[in-house]
Amino acid sequence: MQNARTRLFTLALLVVAACDGGPSGLTTGNLSITVAGLPAGTAANITVTGPNGYSQSLTVTQTLSQLESGLYTIAASNVTVGTTTYAASPQTQSVSLTGSASRSVVYSASSPTLGGLLVNINGLPSGTDAAVTVTGPNGYNQTVTTTQTLSSLTPGVYTVVPADIVAPGGTTYRAAPTTQDVTVAAASTASATVTYSPPSGGTLNLSIPAMYLSQSTQTLTGTVPLVQNRDGMLRIFVVADQVNLEMPAVRVRFYQDFVFQSEQIIPAPSASVPLSIDESSLNRSWNVPVAGSLIRSGLSIVAEVDVGNTVVETDESDNAFPAAAPQAFTVRPVPTFNITFVPIRQSHGRVGNVTSGNANLFLDAVQRMHPLSTINVAVRAQYVTQTPDTLEDDNGNGAWGDILGELDVLRTVTDQSPRYYYGVADAGYTSGVAGVAYVSSSSSPERVALGWDYLPSGSLVAAHELGHNWARNHAPCGNPSGVDNQYPQADGSTGNYGLDVAANTVKAPTLGDIMGYCDPKWIGSYSYTAVMNYLSTVAPVTVGPAFSAATSSAVQPTLLVWGTIKNGEMILKPAFQVTTRPKLPGRTGPYTLEAVSAEGTQLLSLSFEVDEVADAPGNQKNFVFAVPLASAGIDRIASLRLRGPGRHATITAAARATAGSAQLGAGAKPDSVEVRPAGGGVRLRWNARATPMIMVRDGATGEVLSLARSGDVVLPAVTGDLELVLSDGVRSRVKRVSVR
Repeated sequence: MQNARTRLFTLALLVVAACDGGPSGLTTGNLSITVAGLPAGTAANITVTGPNGYSQSLTVTQTLSQLESGLYTIAASNVTVGTTTYAASPQTQSVSLTGSASRSVVYSASSPTLGGLLVNINGLPSGTDAAVTVTGPNGYNQTVTTTQTLSSLTPGVYTVVPADIVAPGGTTYRAAPTTQDVTVAAASTASATVTYSPPSGGTLNLSIPAMYLSQSTQTLTGTVPLVQNRDGMLRIFVVADQVNLEMPAVRVRFYQDFVFQSEQIIPAPSASVPLSIDESSLNRSWNVPVAGSLIRSGLSIVAEVDVGNTVVETDESDNAFPAAAPQAFTVRPVPTFNITFVPIRQSHGRVGNVTSGNANLFLDAVQRMHPLSTINVAVRAQYVTQTPDTLEDDNGNGAWGDILGELDVLRTVTDQSPRYYYGVADAGYTSGVAGVAYVSSSSSPERVALGWDYLPSGSLVAAHELGHNWARNHAPCGNPSGVDNQYPQADGSTGNYGLDVAANTVKAPTLGDIMGYCDPKWIGSYSYTAVMNYLSTVAPVTVGPAFSAATSSAVQPTLLVWGTIKNGEMILKPAFQVTTRPKLPGRTGPYTLEAVSAEGTQLLSLSFEVDEVADAPGNQKNFVFAVPLASAGIDRIASLRLRGPGRHATITAAARATAGSAQLGAGAKPDSVEVRPAGGGVRLRWNARATPMIMVRDGATGEVLSLARSGDVVLPAVTGDLELVLSDGVRSRVKRVSVR
């Protein structure tokens, strides 16, 4: 280290000596460079390099001043204007600068580099001239009658347009393609091919073997039901029995309860009729958009090819589909999809970026793929989670499932209607666990999911997680857990062609299904039909069979009990008394929740089963129940117990007489809550020993703003009053505070 310092010190002295302005200082000079020969307004391409890394680009005549003495190199490159190249002379020159010097660069025009175009003409009888017009740059226009190479062409795009030819004997030969653009490059020859074909001569036959109406995915036989009032695309498959260059139109007639409504003429999509059904391209079918207003119960359609009989066929009787009567379509109404987005604010301050302005971006894939018609979107206030762990790409700490459980509480407490709650979080990474959800069943509908805010993939995440809410397990692709054993494709692909109606693009049957882990994704007929069946039949509110006879689904006082089973460990969270709709187990199972009085009397017993959190690595199950229970019964509860296979957990009421706390001071009452401004928001502090959790609710809307713990929480800006539901673990009391 000492030698290094000595060298640096010596170098510093040398630098000072060289810059003191004495005899050892630098001398400077000027270099004038004159540019000539270019059209007015055309920039030259000149670079001047010199001592100590000097480099300067020039485009016009210029004097470079205050240059350090030394050897300078002037390099000039050619300049192209249109098709003319201007050569620089000299291209390289040097000057040893000691004072002032001048140099010139003169440009001169050279002949443009030209190209050629080979026009191949095939199919005409010997001795029959074609009629092909070639047009291009600078007004170029040339007629070609036989295979020929056009030379000395200015580089650019040339258009080749053939005309049909009547050969000797009166036979008309049709040309294909009808037009084509060819790019001619300098010093090279491009090519274009025109093929002539004679008419079928009465030996051709056209028919329509199939047609279907698709809104997202469809089978060739049209077995996927349609969603009422949702836009779709009608695809009609016309085929011919031999190679041809025919371009027949198709007429489509729409009926309602078999009463004619309207018709449309569809021009041919390409220059020939396919020989077989080909779903892979929209250019291989006759297509027409169908407005959602036409897609309703009683819809039927008939299609007919070559209505004007412009094509001579061997059989004119098979041009309509269906042959006997219009094809009727199965159309189902699907309820409005009501979804509330919840921006999640985590303890480190990151907030999920979902607003009323971008919420629809999270639903883009949902709307394109899933069988929905009307969507009602709301974005509620931020929810502040105090889950101590941050979201991890492998969910090693279970934070994804913990926040999902809190969202379930929000929906159960706040919303008195069957809305779906979708939490949006800033995960802090862009690869790894992207979302989680509950999987609904016939006895236990779930309406809660959580995903990251990373767009556009956040849209696919929402489509996947909501699929779980709609009772879908995983497609077997990408090695997921919780696979649907009834999924029809072993590789997890969609298995049939899909159609993005909004983008007018076909989706191949080899794509991964939205419920798998393989990319790219679309939705297959299996998942689509299953989601439609679920949405069409699921009840908006479900009460478990063990309680349906004794309870009402009306809003009423309930005891909200919730918890989690994570890697075998059972955790009960503090309970609350809330007025909401009952939410009870959909089925019995290996877990039991009990409420016990101080005397040991059992006041409540629930047997239940819970499903794992989908898409969250690890073994985590959550539960949230709102149990109708008389106030007298609630007041007697001293503890809650959770029992399961080989495990149990108990939560007991905290002592309300606990004096003071570190946060509030020794003289504070057990249920005191300090409210003060903090960083543009509101800070609450309380005695966490007496009140392990507070449900913070907006005093006006009732929205749950936080399930706050640890005696300290900071909320975003709040106006008006807050309703605080203070839980001692098993019972709760309400306190209203004013925020000013």
